[in-house]
Amino acid sequence: MPLLRFTAGRSRQRVLGAPLALLAAGLALVPVGQADAQSFLGRTAPKGLVVPPEQDASARPAPVPAPIPVAGPVAATLRERPARAEVAAVQPAAPIPQRPLPSIGENLRLVGEESSLQWSVFLTEAQVRERARFRIGYLAAISVMPESSFITATVNDTVIGRAQINAPGAVKLIEFDVPEGVLKPGYNAVRLGGVQRHRVDCSLPATFELWTQIDPSWTGFILPPGTGAVASLRDLPAIPPNGQGIVPIRVVLPGRPAPAGFERIIRAVQQLALVGRFSQVVVEYGPFLTGPAGINLVVGTADELRAVPDLDMGSAVGGAPLSFHPAKEGRAATLVITGADGDDLDAGVAALKRREGLDAPVGSPQGLRVLAIAKGVPVRGGDTIRLDTFGLQNREFSGRLFRSGFDLTLPADFVPADYARIELALEGGYAPGLEVGAQIMVDINGRNAASVPLPNTAGERLRGEPIALPLDLWRPGRNHVDVKALLATEADRTCDTANPSDEQKRFLLLNTSTLKVPPLARALRVPDLAATASSGLPYARSSKRPRLVVPTPDRDTMGAATTIAVQMAIAADRVIDFSLSAERPADRDAPAVVVAPARALDPALLRIIGLEPDQLRQIWQSRAEPAPVPPGQEAAKLAGSPGQTEGMSLERLQNNVPPACALPAAHARVAALATQRPRPAGSRTRNEAADIATAWDATLRTAPSLTDQVSAMAGQIGDAAQASLQDAAAWIKGQMKDPPVEIGSRASLVVGQGVDGEGLGSVVTVFTAPNAALLQASVTCLSSPVLWSRLQGRIATLDANDGAISTYEAKRSRLLETEPRNLANLRLVFAGWLSMNPSIYVLALFAAAIALGLSTNAMLRSVGRTSAGGRGPDGPARDTNPGEPS
Repeated sequence: MPLLRFTAGRSRQRVLGAPLALLAAGLALVPVGQADAQSFLGRTAPKGLVVPPEQDASARPAPVPAPIPVAGPVAATLRERPARAEVAAVQPAAPIPQRPLPSIGENLRLVGEESSLQWSVFLTEAQVRERARFRIGYLAAISVMPESSFITATVNDTVIGRAQINAPGAVKLIEFDVPEGVLKPGYNAVRLGGVQRHRVDCSLPATFELWTQIDPSWTGFILPPGTGAVASLRDLPAIPPNGQGIVPIRVVLPGRPAPAGFERIIRAVQQLALVGRFSQVVVEYGPFLTGPAGINLVVGTADELRAVPDLDMGSAVGGAPLSFHPAKEGRAATLVITGADGDDLDAGVAALKRREGLDAPVGSPQGLRVLAIAKGVPVRGGDTIRLDTFGLQNREFSGRLFRSGFDLTLPADFVPADYARIELALEGGYAPGLEVGAQIMVDINGRNAASVPLPNTAGERLRGEPIALPLDLWRPGRNHVDVKALLATEADRTCDTANPSDEQKRFLLLNTSTLKVPPLARALRVPDLAATASSGLPYARSSKRPRLVVPTPDRDTMGAATTIAVQMAIAADRVIDFSLSAERPADRDAPAVVVAPARALDPALLRIIGLEPDQLRQIWQSRAEPAPVPPGQEAAKLAGSPGQTEGMSLERLQNNVPPACALPAAHARVAALATQRPRPAGSRTRNEAADIATAWDATLRTAPSLTDQVSAMAGQIGDAAQASLQDAAAWIKGQMKDPPVEIGSRASLVVGQGVDGEGLGSVVTVFTAPNAALLQASVTCLSSPVLWSRLQGRIATLDANDGAISTYEAKRSRLLETEPRNLANLRLVFAGWLSMNPSIYVLALFAAAIALGLSTNAMLRSVGRTSAGGRGPDGPARDTNPGEPS
């Protein structure tokens, strides 16, 4: 590719020929090893950094006028190869990494002065035997100073490369060779760490401007061609995700299954996700997936499979109810469950379930440790946990804002209320010279929970410094805890970025610090989406089969419903046997999940979860119809991977948008926001006619008598009293009932939970969107682990364009028993219930105070001597001499 191109005439080329020759000669002398890493400009993902394969010199293309510099770590590995492989070329369309990284429960952003991200990646024996490379694509803030900012890649605690962070205006690609023997068959721990310093500002607020965003579409392992295919079910966790970290599962229907067939498919998809230990799954119904990412699933009898196009019947129908077909050119891997009848199909699903028990996780110790804490460290109550259990290391910190975080998973039936405290005992210390205002802050799920000042100007050693964290700030399921230390010093006021003085350590955190969890109240609080998102309650523990209600079972809606069922199964770590139906039965004997566009839902059901149907219809009226697919692109849309994109734009990377969040084009139509339907001209309502008739009666009536006036006044007083009673009753009912939630116009998905009866069978959870296409796209966004774990309250709204979630807590909730009744748990549950209902608690205290006063008065009335002139218990009181003591 020519470095410069000119379109001027022949005379201008002769004038510029000599300078260009000198420029080319000068650039050729620049050493490759001392150059910076290459960056690429553009609004979408850059072209990939690809080392050309070795080839004969005679077949080599024309030389590049000037070599493109590569990153230091990459250049070091390139020097070991022949000289002709040292020049990195920019290809027109570089492939994404052959093994992208899976989705994790954190934003893909390195923030502050020190930060890290980690993944657990499964590789097969064939893959680890090959020479692998690791690619990182990232975008950095303009405030990051390259000379003092570095990104480090670590695999199984072995540093494989380190490079400067220098990509303020474009996505940058860097690559590192993975040393031989570092990768192990099974799960491997991958860690990206970042150290960042500000260009011009050394103050504490400036640390919030430091960030480096990882682009998942360009980050992952690069393996030699032909080594990325999964050969058997034993290596099912090695199924590669797409560039967004999603494992797409495409269900290929062999006809039109009955409801029982769809129920079997939903169970099979859930079991497939559990066996593969996938963190994020998106399910679609359609033709076979193209490309290496994801897996196809075909469930049907032998006769039904003959109707599936492009299916190898010889290998699919061979007597085994379960068969796996590796990926081949143009198609992802395929899993086929078949047999002679429905019993054989159920046996195939059961055989897939047995694989889950047979294949225990294998891999490096580091990879297995990261896998174990991927969903947080679970606790049951009454535990004391050291921070090294969360994977934290001893850290000495020399910056201005220390950050360290970990995830704690509480039981799904945990009652979050202010009846106890979780105690964090910190071990470490801080250096002398910190300014006034230095402190340790602890945030729980983004909310400040506690702060402890660091007042000693001479420094101090922390020996189990206790920090109380109220239980009402926690939620069932996964909770993220951030420990921050503000460490500003007087030296920060004189900022010398050219000669940074970061050698002095300011803060120390030891992983011997402990987290003490008290006994927890155990009862299911409904409505609460956190319990459903964290472990599938109440559906995973229902005594009767829970119901999956899909009123409009089209392709997109069924894909969204199946994806939701899979996410609940992943959260519960077990298959949830849903019963599929088109409408919710009236008996309310089993909990239900309803998935449908808003216009297909019963308005009464929307009111149960706390939504106003008219308001929801108005804000979504303009998006009720999906945008039409351009002609000729229907087949491409169905054959592609769910949410497949070439890469994230710079704007989405800068705004830290979750990779799976993107909405299809909207249908252009103006919304009608009128609150009332138009009435034909000349028409009058019934009330208007009554008012006119009353006015005519008044003109024709004679002067009222005194009796009529008294009767009218009594009627007015009675009407006023009745209206006052109705208003009072409505006010009391309003205090006991949650008001309807006003949904914002940007919301693309609403998740709500309500109770319309007694017991667990009356719980209903609704997933709704303006139309089926937006429902599927929004559920794909919501299935991201970082967003799914944030569901809580009675209603949550999602803007799938940027991943913004808004939650609304229930004003009144019920507590349903989930464990055998015992006195200790009842005491905790009652204390938690009182803390959630402070008005009742105050009334109870007031009533107790009155009762105590009355009982005290009654008891003391007959005790002691009465005053003069009174009567004692034995008769009239004796008069005493005023001068004598009484």
